[in-house]
Amino acid sequence: MLRMGVMKKHFQLALMFCLLCLELGGFCNCGDGSICREVERKALVDFKNGLEDPNGRLSSWIGLDCCSWTGVHCHNYTGHVIRLDLHNYGVIGRVPHQLGNLSRLQYLDLSYNFLDMVGSHWLTNLSSLQCLNLNGVNLSEAKNVLKSLNTLPLISEINLCDCELHVPLSLGVEINFTNLGFLDLSSNGINSTMPLWLFKLSGLEYLNLGGNNFQVRIAGLPTTLGKLCNLIELVLSGNKYFSGDLNRLGETFSMCLKNSLEVLYWSDASLSGPLPSWLGNLKPLKVLDLAYNSFYGSLLQLRLPSLQILDLSYNNCNGTIPKYFGQLSPELDMLVLSYNNIAVRPDWVPPPKLRVLNMNDCKVGPRFPPWLQNLKNLSSLAMSNASIVDALPQWFWNFSLDIGYIDLSHNEIKGKIPSGSSKLTNLRVLDLSHNYLEGQLPQFSSNIVDLDQAHGLFSRSRSIPSSFCELNHLQFLDLSKNMIEGVVPDCWNLSMDVMDLSYNNLHGIIPVSICTTFSSVLRLSNNEFFGELPSSFKNCTSLISLDLEHNKISGSIPVWLGENLQALETLELRYNMLTGTIPPQLGNLTYLHVIDVSNNHLSGWSGIEHYVNNIDINMKGREFQLEGRIPSLFICIDLSNNMLSRKIPEELAHLSFLQSLNLSRNQLSGQLSEKIGELRWLEVLDLSVNNLSGAIPPTMTNLTSLNHLNLSYNNFYGEIPYGGQFQVLLDPSIYFGNRGLCGVPLNTKCEIEALVQPLGLPNNEDDNNLEAIWFYLSMSLGFICGFWAISGALILKKSWRYAYFRFVDHIYNKIYVLIAINLKKMKRKCCLARE
Repeated sequence: MLRMGVMKKHFQLALMFCLLCLELGGFCNCGDGSICREVERKALVDFKNGLEDPNGRLSSWIGLDCCSWTGVHCHNYTGHVIRLDLHNYGVIGRVPHQLGNLSRLQYLDLSYNFLDMVGSHWLTNLSSLQCLNLNGVNLSEAKNVLKSLNTLPLISEINLCDCELHVPLSLGVEINFTNLGFLDLSSNGINSTMPLWLFKLSGLEYLNLGGNNFQVRIAGLPTTLGKLCNLIELVLSGNKYFSGDLNRLGETFSMCLKNSLEVLYWSDASLSGPLPSWLGNLKPLKVLDLAYNSFYGSLLQLRLPSLQILDLSYNNCNGTIPKYFGQLSPELDMLVLSYNNIAVRPDWVPPPKLRVLNMNDCKVGPRFPPWLQNLKNLSSLAMSNASIVDALPQWFWNFSLDIGYIDLSHNEIKGKIPSGSSKLTNLRVLDLSHNYLEGQLPQFSSNIVDLDQAHGLFSRSRSIPSSFCELNHLQFLDLSKNMIEGVVPDCWNLSMDVMDLSYNNLHGIIPVSICTTFSSVLRLSNNEFFGELPSSFKNCTSLISLDLEHNKISGSIPVWLGENLQALETLELRYNMLTGTIPPQLGNLTYLHVIDVSNNHLSGWSGIEHYVNNIDINMKGREFQLEGRIPSLFICIDLSNNMLSRKIPEELAHLSFLQSLNLSRNQLSGQLSEKIGELRWLEVLDLSVNNLSGAIPPTMTNLTSLNHLNLSYNNFYGEIPYGGQFQVLLDPSIYFGNRGLCGVPLNTKCEIEALVQPLGLPNNEDDNNLEAIWFYLSMSLGFICGFWAISGALILKKSWRYAYFRFVDHIYNKIYVLIAINLKKMKRKCCLARE
């Protein structure tokens, strides 16, 4: 009996356990080792099957245990899918309604993929959802997303940024967002009035409405905004139609909102007027961003004891920084006042814990600010164009060992940079350009990323030190417009992105190591480099801009330049000693849009012709597909002052976005094609000092963007076209040296003989045109003379006139009788034939 009792008790416990399993949602193992719910697994499989997965991020979605799949998280006990996190997976396709079968889902993140969603009714099935992130998902075909989400009782966070979202003015039912604390509706281009229901969400702690076009003035903002007593962060930036004077919101920001708000972003919103006095009521405020507006007046209203970040840049504020300003908030970490009319007192005492200070275009000088040396924690300093006319003090190089960014450009700072190594070991960006500094280039920390000392005045006695090659993290080097001499060291093993050594006195051959695979911009112009382009440049496959103009580079343009540098957009080789032809391989550079090889000794331009032909092939029947590539087509071609000959290829007309064409000072001949009028965006056309002939095509009046034209010193003849931009371009010098031209703006009138080509032009085609003109001219004169010789005699001599008309009547009668007799004979023959 005891055993039976024990067995009964064990059975009861087992039964209770099974019931508990059922109660917990069927957690009991079915024998296949999976705890994943079949209906939820199927929903995920349907989701995957409806998508493209180019990166293979969903390759783990196989088998029966969906809880082990990437991005899927299940409840430890029930096995229900409670979290689906696929943000930034690169997944492409449409969000399937089957996701509504994940009824226990608490967290859903599909943000920043290439997804779109049609309909939103399935969201109402996600009754357990607490956090939703659909940032970047196209919701233009899902009109009722917010209405569907309003039915979810537990939703607390909604991210719908950059979704083309439709925000209704009314939810149509009672507002159920009682747990909603985080709402992001930014960057949706919403152009309606402000939905009032947004300000009834009393539990909101974060509200982001930035980057929209709400049609509301400051006076139209509801006072209920001030009743959001839990709101900590408010973002209204980027709403261009939030215009008006902020002082009108004093009542709104005097309600309970003033006791909770810690972060206010309201930049770039067309706000105006003086800084509002109610800002001083926001005692908890830590971050205030009012940049890119039209505020004016002083900073006297900014008595904010908790402030840590202040950005008033790009406004019209004036006056001086108040003395007390630095003591109001000892915790102030970032102060950005750039691009205002603010002056700084020499005796100003800044907040001691300041880490970021931006005062570009403020009046800090003329003395170099002595109070800077008290900012021991400063990590970023920007004082460009700050009216500093003073020597750079010695303490500047070690006043803050944390500093990583320095911009003192566009001042009149003098003095010598100290020799030896810099003590600024954390320095990553240094811009001392457009000053009057002297001395040798110092040795910098290996952490430096951006070194800009352009427009300095460095000594002629030193060249670029080889220690620069050891700056392992250097990405941007700009030493342009200095007085640096010597050769460039050949020790560059860096992955430098930009190097600009232009406008110096550097010489020698271009170092082999100066360009790397990762380089995108290389400028060595206006120096004394000689020799050929180093073949190592063929490895610079990421190069976008190559500028070697005004040097002594010789040899031909290498073939590999068009074969290897496929990313090249700008090629500047003018004023060198290059010979040969432009290689046809340049036609492979489909992104090239500026080429300037003027003032060399080039004799052919097959590369340009080849490029044009490739564009022609690519464009046929594919105009709509090429819209995204329009910027990559040629916009500027300068082949002037070379030895190019032959006709200008009419295929140039296919470069429909060409803006500047300079072929002057060559040996081009032949006539201009009528197709030149197809270059509708052409602004500059210079064909001067060539051997071009024929008439100026009338189609050139279609060049409605033309503002500079030079056709002087050729062999053009005939009337200058009139119309379009030719009515504006009235400088006669643009036609000088063409003795056969006539018409406006020249003083030569277009008579019959002026329309004929001047004699002596060695062109068979022109000779044939001349013969045709004389043939038609003689025919016309003969017809006129014969007609008036007969008609004039009949008009003047009455007896001749009567005799002429009697003769005509006699001939008419004879012809009439002859026709009548013949018709009668034919009729008789027809009757006999019938009998």
